[in-house]
Amino acid sequence: MSSDVVLDVQNAQVEFAGHGGSIRALDGVSLQVNKGETVAVVGESGCGKTTLARAVLGLQQLKGGSISLQGESVRGTTRRMAEKVGIVWQDPYASLNPRWTVGKSVLEPGVLTGQEKDAREIFTEVGLDPQMVTRYPHQLSGGQRQRVAIGRALLLKPPLVICDEPTAALDLSIRAQILNLLKNIQDEHDCSFLYISHDLTTVRFLADRVAVMYLGQIVEVGLVEQIFNDPRHPYTKALLDSAPTLDKLMHLPDAPPGEIPDPREKIVGCRFAGRCVNAQDRCRNEAPSFVTEGERSYQCFFPVRK
Repeated sequence: MSSDVVLDVQNAQVEFAGHGGSIRALDGVSLQVNKGETVAVVGESGCGKTTLARAVLGLQQLKGGSISLQGESVRGTTRRMAEKVGIVWQDPYASLNPRWTVGKSVLEPGVLTGQEKDAREIFTEVGLDPQMVTRYPHQLSGGQRQRVAIGRALLLKPPLVICDEPTAALDLSIRAQILNLLKNIQDEHDCSFLYISHDLTTVRFLADRVAVMYLGQIVEVGLVEQIFNDPRHPYTKALLDSAPTLDKLMHLPDAPPGEIPDPREKIVGCRFAGRCVNAQDRCRNEAPSFVTEGERSYQCFFPVRK
């Protein structure tokens, strides 16, 4: 594995037991994030994005496959994990202890690893008044709380930061500030981001590469401009067509035909075949393998072409 690979996910599998059978939330996911790179993971709710994040953090046990950070295998949670990966969750209010000052919350990774840090210095770095260290989460705005969460994730300067919908709970006027902050931090520290989102606008602004997930699998991955300007997988195109734009005001796009398959049932063939306008008999009987075109890969027998 190259020394530039910060995160290496190989054939990751996660299953959850449920009524009527188990659900495979991750089904053979492979993904790499390189040093200084932002890789976005996009897809509908329930596709496995957050499960992937939890697996990388060691919070979710794998049924199969492997995950490594800087060449070291991830096996559950350890105190040392805070030095390798930080996390910014979707809701900053829920992710901060309401009984702790925000200064104490920021310093938590340092306490876990026995390292002394200056909360005021971190507050300055993320654009907060250092005097706020003595305040509590309810005394801050949503944007300020998310800056605290970002400061906590970056306290130990980990090589990888996971951002799980970091702007979803914020007002539109604050989202751009947080995205610019993340960009500035990456430029300064040369860290990598695994950016999980359903907001394609923020993905296009922040990401270098995009991985598209559907029902626990990555169906297409490539450079951000490739994915947005010339998608290959029909699901990727449907996802992009559903994103709101100025020329789609007052018009809801047509949903893909068919229904999402029951994830408890064994799926034969392509998982998107029942909703795909390009599907043929082969798609319903045979699972496609990855096709590679330059820096883009996708799973499809009959890809979209301009």
